[in-house]
Amino acid sequence: MSRRSSRTLAIAAALALPPAFGGDDAEGLRLRIEKQLHMAPTRPEREGAKFLEADHVEGDQDRKLTATGNVVLRQRGVTIRADHVDYYGEEQKTIATGNVRIDRDGDVAVGPRLEYRMDTDTGTMDRPVLSLAKKPERRTASRGQAVEAILEPERKTRLMKAEYTSCPVPRDDWFLRVNELLLDSEKNIGEATHGTVYFLGAPILYAPFMTFALDNKRKSGFLAPTFGTSGQSGFEVALPYYWNIAPNMDATITPKLLTKRGMQLAGEFRYLEPKYNGQIDAEFLPHDRIAEEDRFFLGIHHAQQLWSGWSATLNAQKVSDDNYFRDLTTKIALTSQTNLPRDLVVAYGNDIWTLSARVLGYQTLQDPTNDVPIPYNILPQLVASGSGQNVHGFDWQLYSELSNFRHPVLTNGYITPKIGYNFTRYNVDPNNAQGLLDSSRELPIASLDSGLYFDRLATIGGTGYLQTLEPRLFYLYVPFKDQTQLPNFTTAEADFNFQRIFAENRFVGGDRIGDANQLTIALTSRLVESATGLERLKMGIGQVYYFEPPRVTLSSEAPPPAKSSDILGFVSGQVAHATTVDAGLQYTPTTGQSEKIYVGAHYAPEPGSIFNAAYRYTRGSTDPNDPAGPLGVQQVDFSTQWPVLRNIQALARWNYSLVDHKLIEGLAGFEYNAGCWQLRAVAHRFITATQTYSTSFQIQLELTGLSRIGINPLETLRQNITGYKRSDELNP
Repeated sequence: MSRRSSRTLAIAAALALPPAFGGDDAEGLRLRIEKQLHMAPTRPEREGAKFLEADHVEGDQDRKLTATGNVVLRQRGVTIRADHVDYYGEEQKTIATGNVRIDRDGDVAVGPRLEYRMDTDTGTMDRPVLSLAKKPERRTASRGQAVEAILEPERKTRLMKAEYTSCPVPRDDWFLRVNELLLDSEKNIGEATHGTVYFLGAPILYAPFMTFALDNKRKSGFLAPTFGTSGQSGFEVALPYYWNIAPNMDATITPKLLTKRGMQLAGEFRYLEPKYNGQIDAEFLPHDRIAEEDRFFLGIHHAQQLWSGWSATLNAQKVSDDNYFRDLTTKIALTSQTNLPRDLVVAYGNDIWTLSARVLGYQTLQDPTNDVPIPYNILPQLVASGSGQNVHGFDWQLYSELSNFRHPVLTNGYITPKIGYNFTRYNVDPNNAQGLLDSSRELPIASLDSGLYFDRLATIGGTGYLQTLEPRLFYLYVPFKDQTQLPNFTTAEADFNFQRIFAENRFVGGDRIGDANQLTIALTSRLVESATGLERLKMGIGQVYYFEPPRVTLSSEAPPPAKSSDILGFVSGQVAHATTVDAGLQYTPTTGQSEKIYVGAHYAPEPGSIFNAAYRYTRGSTDPNDPAGPLGVQQVDFSTQWPVLRNIQALARWNYSLVDHKLIEGLAGFEYNAGCWQLRAVAHRFITATQTYSTSFQIQLELTGLSRIGINPLETLRQNITGYKRSDELNP
């Protein structure tokens, strides 16, 4: 006899019982238990009829039903499977034995025996093995096992003498062993008492009490602290506090101590409403002890549904200064942004038409050693598109766009006169060792900046471009004043580059103001892709002509007279889809020699596969105060993040001096992503100002869904490998 026939006979025998089973239903494979007893509070989602399937059923649903063989008992949100089930109707209690499996909204527990109350969603299970499924609101799947499980209302599971991990079966790369573990599947929070974390079989961390998130949500309270160190800011420690304001609103407040700079306060506020949502980020560092100024970051992302069919989005960011991301450790620096957007879009859409209006501008953060291209603003962009099907027998489509590109610098022409006055007063201790006296300095400053902008359309390789030609004249006048008797606390001579030839002072710091009677002549050209507004190529050349030779120096010796400065030139552009190059040159016409040369390339075919290469050359100097020294500088610099094996990425940087035959800065490490855990290990070595080496080893173990342990190397990697991304960002 077939298996199907045996099930039919078994149910037929059950149908011979009293009519509490619902009459002579010949199907008989499914029994509906209609009676609902409310002996205890019942969850609304658990209310409703219960359905029972089995090879054999006998008894009375008002008292006791006994089901054997492939038993399935279902109620909305809960499914129980077992070899044998006793169901007590008066108490709505189920006792299941033999290969028991209970599924509560996708979270599954299996074990030999289960006692469960259908009305209160509570019960106990012997020796359970629990699986928490990956869901949209839960970032990873996880599992656990215990001596006993206590099923509590609101999808809570309390495991006694338990183990927990986010690693998939059969891997136990890491697990948490605890006396008691509470898994709240509704709030997606875990709480453990007397827990020990094991990694590859070895205990690595003990905590008498710990809480952790099972999903992307968090509960109010302090999060795990982070530690780090950098040459820019010293030792860094941050202690985030998460505030769960409401189900649709939260905030994270992070005080961070930077030993060289001061105390930074960061905040993140998120909100989600039916018609709008967004995020506001802010960071503030009052009186940076190195920069000697207040520093801040502010960002807002907002999306809004307006009236029927209309919507608006806003994305705007601002920082206090160009060096904010380079100097300060911040999560925003993950994107290595140099152009911060101010983007506003208003759009309309229905079944036929889509309309949008957009304005877009940027704050460009300039690099003092490398000119950063300033992108075009869009003021405005208007787009209209529509389509119709079978309109009087015809299908139609329409697309139109009007974009007005403007450049904050590149206009048809401009003249900017400027007049300033500098007053400095020094009050010094009369007993100072240098014999300095109280003194003051007064200097007027005048400049005239002017330029023209020409463009033409060009086609190269079938692609349309806008080619520009931008001459610029900058005249600067500052009278000479002897400043040798003034103290010098913070001033140094600025690096001579294309950006500095338009500066009002050739010194950095306020203790010296350079005299000037000079004219800067420069020419820049750009190649901008017409369809996208992206700048594909930029090049420039410039030189300063002196009507009077500069006389103010940092030393007591007067500089040699000169009629003009060195010639500066640069070129940068995207030469292929994944490759960009940039180069710079400082050339001395009187000697016919190059003083400085820089050539760099960046290759990134996909996120996580990056190779950077650079060559730097500076001619040697006879000035003992020149950091280049008599032998000058010749360096090669390579850095990479590259996948070498499955789940393993190599990380490296090699900055080597060809003159000194020594390593300037080096980094070697790897990042391994095992899915449920990631390991980052980095060895970092660099030469200090005292020509001695500083070496550090940074190892971090991240247990997905639990915590990070060790010294955080992420900031070191971002500073040494341009374009670096974490492995879990590449494979979330």
